[in-house]
Amino acid sequence: MVSPVGVTPRCAVHPEVDAGATCQRCGGFVCEACTTWVMGVLYCAACSLRPEVNYLETFRLKFWGRRDSNTYLVGCGTLVLLAGVLTAFVQGEWRLALVLLGAAGVGGAFYLGQRWARTALVFTPVVAGLMGAALFGPVVLVGGFLVFVTALQIFLDSRNRLFFQVEVSEKELRRMWDLRVNNPLARHALSMGFASFFVPLFGPPAVVLGAIALRKVDSTARPPIGRGWQAVAGMLLGVGGSALWLLVLGPMVKSLLERLHA
Repeated sequence: MVSPVGVTPRCAVHPEVDAGATCQRCGGFVCEACTTWVMGVLYCAACSLRPEVNYLETFRLKFWGRRDSNTYLVGCGTLVLLAGVLTAFVQGEWRLALVLLGAAGVGGAFYLGQRWARTALVFTPVVAGLMGAALFGPVVLVGGFLVFVTALQIFLDSRNRLFFQVEVSEKELRRMWDLRVNNPLARHALSMGFASFFVPLFGPPAVVLGAIALRKVDSTARPPIGRGWQAVAGMLLGVGGSALWLLVLGPMVKSLLERLHA
């Protein structure tokens, strides 16, 4: 959109107001009231709402309030605890049964998305470990510590925080998006490239996937497509692994088999 010489550009939404900038997507003039910043880039209000522009928000909403693998892990652990409660009651170990029942209650609340259960999950193995140590000896503290470490990792996990509808910073969202969405073929190429040194059949797919992923790289796109270095590394490793098997390892394996059959 170009204004005649000497004419002050006007906002596309508010024609009576002078425009102060242009949208980086559609090029439309925008006034201060219509200016919207998304991840450091200026857009008009309409473009800022497009999913490919505000892709981190679209990514966040995809997992907002949805259970993750850690939640299902806690749910399965809760079922195990309930089985332990029943066994303890049958054997007359009512104190142990009460400890397990309390832990199962926290696990059940966690699975149902109760926010207080996020914090309680971290403290539960500490309390249960101390009570278990009083009942059965200090060796129980080892198991309690291991469960505590796992619970703390779950508490800090960004994906799990989205399930509990706890806000996650843009930096964390970008890291999650990069791991899950950004050019996955490049990551697969890199993995296959490494694997080609152990299994020669992975070499050609690593080269093919790396080439496809490299063609997709576009840092100016919205959302940006990166991981070019992984695509190149996957191709090089795929070629290197194939060459190693063809020139060195292959003849060695063939010679060894011939000796065994001699």
